[in-house]
Amino acid sequence: MAVAAVASPMESQFPSLGPGVTLVETDAATGAVHGLVGRHLEESRGVAYWLDVGGTASTRAFERASRRARERVRVARAFTGYQHFELARGLVGRARGTTAAVVAPNVDALYADDDVPDYEADDLFAATLELLAAVGAAVDAPVVLTSAGTGYADRVREAAADVIAVEETRMGLRFDAPDFRTDVYWDGWGFQTTIPYWVDLLGTAAPVADPSLVEEAVA
Repeated sequence: MAVAAVASPMESQFPSLGPGVTLVETDAATGAVHGLVGRHLEESRGVAYWLDVGGTASTRAFERASRRARERVRVARAFTGYQHFELARGLVGRARGTTAAVVAPNVDALYADDDVPDYEADDLFAATLELLAAVGAAVDAPVVLTSAGTGYADRVREAAADVIAVEETRMGLRFDAPDFRTDVYWDGWGFQTTIPYWVDLLGTAAPVADPSLVEEAVA
């Protein structure tokens, strides 16, 4: 009997990232972005630039995601909106054709702080979003954003061409993307499948022509 090949954990757990701005929507799954970027780095060359806000860049999370993520992510930390804007502007001269990704978690957080006056925050944040999108387009790489849920959250969503929703379940992270759904959950002990996984693999049973036959067989 032929046995269908089982995809690797990295292939099964995370959707692929394409060029353009992608918003990752998640409340509790702190490793979601690390996993997405780690999977992307496994499939591409170059480095990922990570504009860190709120301590999201975790060495342990990078190591869990991928060895390449640990070695090929360049982290720069911002503590004010002004610093964050300057980091985004600095990418214009730093990013190259081999840039694998640009990552900006909590991209809106610092612009909602009191450090940036309201009369400057709107324009500064709009310019940051434009810079990040422009850098991604110039090097044909994904730009991965998350929102901190501030008053700028709607702008972040509007800037995104794709949205990936992530939910933390007891079996692991569940991703819902335009062309991806989580059907297999991997862990150190093995993997857990779902009904949609087996439907895709084996198909569905043919409909019974006469339902009464089934009832008689059961009786």
